[in-house]
Amino acid sequence: MKKSYKKITITRVDRFVADMKHILSWTKINGLTDEGQKYFIKNKCKFINCYLTSNKNLLGDLRYFDVILFNVQDVSEETQPLPDVRSSTQKYMFVATDSSDNYPVCNPLYDDFFNWTWSYRYDSTISYRFITIYNTHYQELGSHFQWNYNMKPIDDAIKTQLASKSKAAVIFMDKCSTRSRREHLIQSMQSSLKKYNLTIDIFGKCGPKQCKRKNMNPCFWRLRKNYYFYLAFEDSIAYDYITDIVLNAYKNNAVPIVYGGVSYKRYLPPGSYLDVRNTTVEALVATMYESIKNREKYYDFFRWRNHYSIVKAPGMDPCVLCELLNNPARLVQKVSYDHFRKWWNPLYEKRCEVDMNKFLIL
Repeated sequence: MKKSYKKITITRVDRFVADMKHILSWTKINGLTDEGQKYFIKNKCKFINCYLTSNKNLLGDLRYFDVILFNVQDVSEETQPLPDVRSSTQKYMFVATDSSDNYPVCNPLYDDFFNWTWSYRYDSTISYRFITIYNTHYQELGSHFQWNYNMKPIDDAIKTQLASKSKAAVIFMDKCSTRSRREHLIQSMQSSLKKYNLTIDIFGKCGPKQCKRKNMNPCFWRLRKNYYFYLAFEDSIAYDYITDIVLNAYKNNAVPIVYGGVSYKRYLPPGSYLDVRNTTVEALVATMYESIKNREKYYDFFRWRNHYSIVKAPGMDPCVLCELLNNPARLVQKVSYDHFRKWWNPLYEKRCEVDMNKFLIL
C-alpha cells in the first residue's frame, strides 16, 4: 500500500533579501498592522531586515517564518486553530496587551509551547510599559534606577495651579463590572467619605456624569480644576500590570489613588500617590480628608514635578522584535516556557477553575 504525502509548494519571493526575518501574526495584534518592512523603515529601526505579515500562505510553508506571534485573546479564548506544522528552529511568541487576570491561559497545551513572550511582565523576553519616566534632563530612566526620596517642595507657580480645587475625587469609568471589583471598592469609599461630607464623582457609562471618549478634554479640564484625587483603579489585578490610567491624575494636577497588582513603588515617584492595598478604606479616606484640609500636606504629593516627567509610553515597538531576531545568540538559544500557564498567571488554576478532562489530549 502506497503512503500518501502532502505536497508542499515553496513559493520563491525574489523581493526578499537573503537575511530577511519573516514575522507572522497568527491573528490580528493591535499596533502590529503595517504589512512588510513599512514599520521598520518608517521608524528608522536599528535593523530593517524584518518583514511583518498576517498572510499565512506568503512563504508556502509555515515553517519558513522565523517567528509566529500569538495574541493573548486568541490563546486564552481558543478562538483560532493552531499551526499544524512547526520548525525546530522557529520561535513561537506569546503577545499580550491585556492582563493575565482578564485573559488567563487554561489549556495545558500551552505549557512548553512558547519560546518567547512579549508583554507588560517585567520578566518577558520583550517587556513594555504603559508609562515612561524621564528626569529633568529629558533622559528616559528605564527600569533600573533609584528614586529621589529627598525631593524639594513645589513653588508658588504650581501651588497656584492647585488653588481652585474643591471636590474630593473622581473616576472616568465605562467598564462597570470588573475582575478587580473596583466598583465595590468605590461604593465602600463613598460610604466612608459621607462622614466628611465628601463624595466620589463617576464620569462615563458607570455614573451620572458623561465623558465622550472621542473628546475627553472637557472631563480632563474638570479634573484639573476641581478634583484633589483621581481613582486610578485597574479593571483587573495581575502581577506587574499597571496601565496608563495613572496619567489621568499626573497630567491633570491630581493625586492618583492606585489599585492594582503591581508594586507601585517600582514605577511611580515616592510620595506622589496613595495605594489602596497598603491600607484600609477608613484610613485611606481619613488621609484624603486630612490632605484636603491641610494644603501643605496636599502640596507634598506634587514634589515629583521638580524632578520627573511622567508620560505615556509609545507601546509595543516591533523595532525591538527585529533587533531580537538579529541576535544570533538569542536565536540559537533553546528556550521554552515549560510551565507557561503558571508563569503567565500564578493563580491560573483558581482563575480558570481548571477541569483537566476538558483539555484531555487524545
